[in-house]
Amino acid sequence: MENTTLAPPPAGSPHGGPADTSASPSTSTSARPGSAGSPGTQGTRATAAARTATASARAAATALRARPLTLLALLAAAAWITVAHADGDLRHVVGPSLAAAAALVTVAWAEARVGAVRTGTVAVVGSLGAAAAASLVLLVGSAVGEEFSQIADGDRVWGPSVTLIVVLVAVSRGLAPARRQGLRAAVLAVALAGLLFGGHGIDLARALALLAGLPLGRALVPLSAHAPWHDEPSRRARTVAATALGTVALGWTIAAVARDAVGVLSPISELAGPEVTVVAVGVLALAVGLLLRGRRLGLVVAVGALVLMTGLLAWYFTVIPLADDWFTWSGLSSGEVEWQVLLLLIWVAPATATIVLLRRRRSFDRRTAADLRVAGRDRVLAQLRRSDAGSLGFMATWAGNGHWFTDDGRGAVAYRVAHGVALTVSDPISAPDDAAETIRGFARHCSTRGLVPAFYSVHGRHLDVFAELGWSVTPVAEESVVELATFTTSGKKRQDLRTATNRAARDGVRAVWSTYRGLDEELRRQVDALSDDWVAAKALPEMGFTLGGLRELDDPEVRLLVAVDADGAVHGVTSWLPSWRDGRLVGRTLDVMRRGHDPMPGVVEFLIATAAQTFRAEGLETLSLSGTPLASADGTVPTTLVDRLVARLLATTGRVLEPSYGFTSLRRFKAKFDPAHETLWLACPSPADLAPVGRALATAYVPTLRARQVVAALRAAHGAAADRRMRGAR
Repeated sequence: MENTTLAPPPAGSPHGGPADTSASPSTSTSARPGSAGSPGTQGTRATAAARTATASARAAATALRARPLTLLALLAAAAWITVAHADGDLRHVVGPSLAAAAALVTVAWAEARVGAVRTGTVAVVGSLGAAAAASLVLLVGSAVGEEFSQIADGDRVWGPSVTLIVVLVAVSRGLAPARRQGLRAAVLAVALAGLLFGGHGIDLARALALLAGLPLGRALVPLSAHAPWHDEPSRRARTVAATALGTVALGWTIAAVARDAVGVLSPISELAGPEVTVVAVGVLALAVGLLLRGRRLGLVVAVGALVLMTGLLAWYFTVIPLADDWFTWSGLSSGEVEWQVLLLLIWVAPATATIVLLRRRRSFDRRTAADLRVAGRDRVLAQLRRSDAGSLGFMATWAGNGHWFTDDGRGAVAYRVAHGVALTVSDPISAPDDAAETIRGFARHCSTRGLVPAFYSVHGRHLDVFAELGWSVTPVAEESVVELATFTTSGKKRQDLRTATNRAARDGVRAVWSTYRGLDEELRRQVDALSDDWVAAKALPEMGFTLGGLRELDDPEVRLLVAVDADGAVHGVTSWLPSWRDGRLVGRTLDVMRRGHDPMPGVVEFLIATAAQTFRAEGLETLSLSGTPLASADGTVPTTLVDRLVARLLATTGRVLEPSYGFTSLRRFKAKFDPAHETLWLACPSPADLAPVGRALATAYVPTLRARQVVAALRAAHGAAADRRMRGAR
């Protein structure tokens, strides 16, 4: 609100004095204590400005203490761009500015990992060493008459990109083995492409910066403690193949875009027009991605493109010039002879890349549905009984799963393959002492096959193994577990259980234990109809993978508990999966849970309470209410950007699926049994794998999902949100 002051009435007004107030000091703007020009307001603004300056100074001091090198790099980059542009060394500011920004981000990342002293040493020593070595090479080359050295003589031999490369290569020594080698391979492709196609002094300096970063990393950066898990021959072959092809793709781009490219392979830009070049480079880039994933299609596309490129270059730069006698060899300088020889042999570059790929062709498999090996049910059951596969382990016997066994048969993994991802069905099937080696062995198997391993819905006891491997872990569900030794229906929290049990006794509803095949024909027909009606009422198809349905009921190891009244009508049904440890049945896990058409209120509570009492009497240890997807009870606040993005995505997905699957209401329902909660995790090699893993999960859970069903689910979610807002407004 404005600060207003009431002045005395002016003379001549109805309250005394004339109405002219132009000279009245009481109404003058400068005389109002709350106006802009008053001393009080000026003092307030000065105080606010002082506080703002103090806060800014404190923030700058904090940032300087936390990231001193990053701030110095920021100032240095800004000064370099300003001076270089003023001197005319930079024709365009955008490219160097982007390089400076990338170098700044790299320095900040390195400073956070290894500290300011080590990062600064690497940046200064590596940059100066690369620039000095590049100057020396150009000087010697020019002195002996080497053509490309003479062309590059006088070029800049330092820029932010030189520092970026030396820091990346050195500090990457502290990354997990696969990430370190992948990052260095990418840097190598960039450096080689610039050197061979760009041909400037700065390109030579970048290549030498890569070489300088290797010994600096060994001297200053501790080696990563993460254990390697890839199949090393396959991984190395794919990396080399992708690097060779990536170098050609990047180089062709440089030669086509840079107007002053003078590298030995820069004439490749004359091979095709801009439109064809864009398409060709796009195809090569796609092939690089497929090669890194071990796809045979990537190898076929890459070899086909490189053979075509080799043939065209040989035809236009070798066959036609020699046939038409374009070249003369007498009376030429050494530089001119050098250019002609390079033009005649320019096809050797893509030909060499083709040979590199073909020599590694065995590392690229053609994956088919037959690759999913399904073990016999008896073998899987025997493995489950002698292992500790957790409360969800029995799902390994379900149709649609493949099975991988260790060489010694002591461990196994059930999994499904979708979109290049191998999704495991919860924990490894092994004894606790063999679990770590089983996880590593399955990961190596996936690496050999070009699959992304993703351990889904695993329990927390395996997190140390994934931390050792340097994998990314994300919470994806919450399991509710009832300890049967202490279970009771007494207490305020379990009032609903007592009410349901008493109502069942009053209404004549009894709990009947059986298997699916053990039910009489009429009860089985009612159970089938109940399940079909439940599915038909949903906007989305019935989910599978780790959520059982009618097909999974038909198993002799699965126990059914059915609520039946005196007239033989089914009010509800639950199914219970077995879980073993060291050859002994130790628990049961709730899978299917359905209510009848007009059920007794609290029928499912009655069934679960009855099951808990029965299992306790049988000497079992735990009753698992299974996992609730898209829920987490540990209250952990996401700290990294990736964790925050994943948490937000899971929350959004949960809201969309809630009207169809009721995950939130399911979690509230399970709370009636006062269970303990355990987070279930998704573990995959890196955050970059979360996108394909998410796509694979969608296919595994709802393989028949259609676009119209997604639209219907979104409309239902929107309607539910509108209802909540209306209830809140009331």
